[in-house]
Amino acid sequence: MSKKSLPEEPLPWNHFWRNRISPEDLVYYTRLIFALIGAAIALAFNLSGPLGLVGFIIGIVLVVLSYLIPLYVLDVDPQEVGGHAKGLMKGLGTGVLLFLVIWILVFNFVYYFSTLTP
Repeated sequence: MSKKSLPEEPLPWNHFWRNRISPEDLVYYTRLIFALIGAAIALAFNLSGPLGLVGFIIGIVLVVLSYLIPLYVLDVDPQEVGGHAKGLMKGLGTGVLLFLVIWILVFNFVYYFSTLTP
């Protein structure tokens, strides 16, 4: 049996971003979106204290996913972002800080308002 080859035309969503945004910006914005998703997951499951390590692991998994999604789903060539190392580091600090800021601020507001007595 012969393998059926995949079509050479790009996926439908690739037409949307190719003319509007650079590949480097796509990796950067994907990283920010995954940081927000990670903070929401950490808050939804109340990952604090000893479970904060689980939140940290979720953050690391989402950092890796935020690099793999543009490469394999959105068809970004690693050379367009300067190679794998530069692409993996692009927006990493901003993503991690956004994750931490959202997680800490919202968790503290929730904790503060939950301890108020009527």
